[in-house]
Amino acid sequence: MSDQYIKILGDDISLSSDYKDIFELKFLPDNPRVYACTHGEPDFDNRTEEEQQNIIFEKLQQEPSVKRLLPEVKRHGGLMEWILVRHDTMEVIEGNSRLAVYRLLHEKGEPGDWDLIPCYIISTLTAEQQAAYLNQIHVKGKTQWSAYEKANFSYVRYKRGWKYDRIAKLFGESVTTIRIRIKVIEMMKENGDNEQSHFSYYDVMVRGGGISKEMEREGLKPLLFTQIKQLGSEEQDNVFTAQDMRRKLPEIIKKPKALKKFINGEVDLDEGYQIAKTSDVSKKVKQAHSILEGIEKQNIESLEIGELNALKHAVRKLKQGVKRVSGLVDLDGSL
Repeated sequence: MSDQYIKILGDDISLSSDYKDIFELKFLPDNPRVYACTHGEPDFDNRTEEEQQNIIFEKLQQEPSVKRLLPEVKRHGGLMEWILVRHDTMEVIEGNSRLAVYRLLHEKGEPGDWDLIPCYIISTLTAEQQAAYLNQIHVKGKTQWSAYEKANFSYVRYKRGWKYDRIAKLFGESVTTIRIRIKVIEMMKENGDNEQSHFSYYDVMVRGGGISKEMEREGLKPLLFTQIKQLGSEEQDNVFTAQDMRRKLPEIIKKPKALKKFINGEVDLDEGYQIAKTSDVSKKVKQAHSILEGIEKQNIESLEIGELNALKHAVRKLKQGVKRVSGLVDLDGSL
């Protein structure tokens, strides 16, 4: 056992290295990666500690990080990066996936010593120090959290009474960014949606200026809630992506007729967008027609030779434009 130090928020935190029984250690429930797996579990917070730990282990087994890590740990016969444990709580601050892998290998009876896991051990940490450490490792470090995990990290601390500016200081980001992240998680919870891949859709609803202002419009929010919750976990396979929603929905909102059809379920997102954009095209054509109607014969006769030649050139271009648009409107040429 050797003494070492790490620096957190300007303080030297002593730690030692040792091997711990894998069943003596506990998963950290509010580690963002762990929390992302369990926060949708019914009544999770009211379960016993043993029940929570069993649920976490069950959920972690399905995580891609654990599935990727397991064959590597098995191949090397152990960890290349040790886990970090708080001695006062026996919780794994960093390395919950690695602990899950050790327990899986132990359950499978794989050859090797999987009963004991190598650890760096810290006697204790304040809530601020623990959050700062996790932030450094997963936000600024090599194993970065997803936007969803960062949002959950902020949300959990906000629910524990942390102020926005305190969380913002931890991330080194603006209070506005933290407010938005928390609002997105709150919106997901309002809709009872725990699917991580849906986070980007709710983010559009909160951030999109042309969208967020219209969320309370009668029928729009319930419709979007229903549509998003029905989407699958693979965004590219869904009927629309978050990027589609960011680009098309503001255009629909600008056009009352298109929006009404969309809310009533008469058209989907893409169809509503096409209706909205077609309205723009019609408006432009009508404006062009109105301008041309204002040109009389005396306006032409008063032009000097140079101006007349310029007008003839402009008219030729106009004819070409009309022909092109006519072809787009009616491909058989009979406008």
